[in-house]
Amino acid sequence: MHFDMAFGVLAAGHSHPLLAEALQRRVANGTCYTFPVEDSILLAEELKRRFGADLVRFSNSGTEATMDAIRVARGFTGREKILKFEGGYHGHHDDVLISIQPPRESMGRPDAPDSVPATAGMPASRLAETIVAPFNEPEILGGILDDHRGEIAGIIVEPVQFNIGVVPPKPGFLERVRELATAHGAVLIFDEVKTGVVLAYGGATEYFGVQPDIACLAKSIGGGVPIGAFAGRGEVMSVIERIPDREAPGVGVEHSTIPGGATRVAHLGTFNGNPLSMAAGVVTLTRILTRDAYPQLNAMAERLTAGCQAAIDEFGLPGYAINVGPKGCVMFTPARVTNYRDFIGLDGELWSAAFFYLANRGILLPPGPDDQWTVSVQHTNEEIDRHVATFREFAQELAG
Repeated sequence: MHFDMAFGVLAAGHSHPLLAEALQRRVANGTCYTFPVEDSILLAEELKRRFGADLVRFSNSGTEATMDAIRVARGFTGREKILKFEGGYHGHHDDVLISIQPPRESMGRPDAPDSVPATAGMPASRLAETIVAPFNEPEILGGILDDHRGEIAGIIVEPVQFNIGVVPPKPGFLERVRELATAHGAVLIFDEVKTGVVLAYGGATEYFGVQPDIACLAKSIGGGVPIGAFAGRGEVMSVIERIPDREAPGVGVEHSTIPGGATRVAHLGTFNGNPLSMAAGVVTLTRILTRDAYPQLNAMAERLTAGCQAAIDEFGLPGYAINVGPKGCVMFTPARVTNYRDFIGLDGELWSAAFFYLANRGILLPPGPDDQWTVSVQHTNEEIDRHVATFREFAQELAG
């Protein structure tokens, strides 16, 4: 039984019949035109409704969505620096492949984390342009923004940190991030690649009731087909407008300024909004992950979490089970994790023992303690109960 669900891509489950039918029909009629298709309009309108957005642009992955959203933030504000949170993952482009899971000796002070590259080949200029703050620490965030007043183009945040297990925001944290972004004139970007259309019908934006300027989407919005999107406030997103160049009518993009001093921002891609991905998105969101799907998704996730927690309590394991909506995991650390520096105390050997015990008995979880299981619309209560029973057997054997 698969609970990894492709790192959360498959909230619709594997090979959903409605999706398979739609894709076969689309393939038979062409998969790439480089022109808009009706499904791109239908999907954009659906995302606007769900996320309270004015405008939507399509890309091909979560990495592309966050990359383009950051460029829009820079174009809109005329600033260069961005702020991300330690432990957050936003794709593999240079602006954000920083301080994802930095080693202890490199991460700097808790109140002033260093910008630590997560890959070789990272230009030093990128490190200087990406400021890092601790998650769930609004006072520290405020101080860091004060230190960089007038410099931050955008704040990008996973509303729930899903790169270090499951770390939800403390009450009021996202609201304070929203307030600080507004006060400092920075564009607030929610990375909803993992949370969008999974935590709720309208993703984390709906779940927590906090409205970003841009929401980045991917994974489950396409039901398993490569897709990305970013949706946002019209004033911000309008920096992406193709206008004929004055020197070559009908060709190119005008680079004149717009209100606020920003210049027009390019957003390009041969496969952006391709018919195959658009067809997948429309059927996934209008026929599978409908609003009626979420009560059952949440009930199964709560059932799984409660069952794992009962086993932890019964046999005295050092850890706890947690879920936010249909996504959850067991955190093998006795204290609640509120940010990355708490997470690095997690017992990796215990996690490995649990992973292989369950895998050898047919329960496939994500292949790392930094990820989480996803319950899909095709899971059943019987499968949830088997997962729980197998985890309980593991806990019992471990306790001796």
